[in-house]
Amino acid sequence: MSDTEMQEVESDWWFIGLPEEWRTEQDDDSILIFDQDELGCISLSTLQAQHGKPATANDVRELVLEVGMRLDDGKACKIGDDYQGWEFETVEEGDYIREWFLHAGDHLLLISYACAEDDRDMDRAAVDQILDSLRLKVSEEAS
Repeated sequence: MSDTEMQEVESDWWFIGLPEEWRTEQDDDSILIFDQDELGCISLSTLQAQHGKPATANDVRELVLEVGMRLDDGKACKIGDDYQGWEFETVEEGDYIREWFLHAGDHLLLISYACAEDDRDMDRAAVDQILDSLRLKVSEEAS
């Protein structure tokens, strides 16, 4: 994979690579990533697991159910090398939405991508490429 056209975004818990033409904004709760036309937006929100324990698939399932979604409507997924969870695709009021509920390390990661329904396939490959670059930030480097 060529890193010449990728910029890296870093949170306290993870790194993700972005194509040059994508840009980011950060607010209190989320990191937002926009395509060059601002037609689509990826939002990443991190939730720490309770009591500093490792986050598990069960934590993800509980969160999915808490927000009122059904596991049967989604599919199991693996994002990057470290994250596993569930992916959902929905259309609401003309908006196309992909959502990922993921776990790795001691946290859960919620990712959503939203755009107009008509644009649903325009950034699909780029979004998949961005998410594939997601990796866990390791606090202590293994020697």
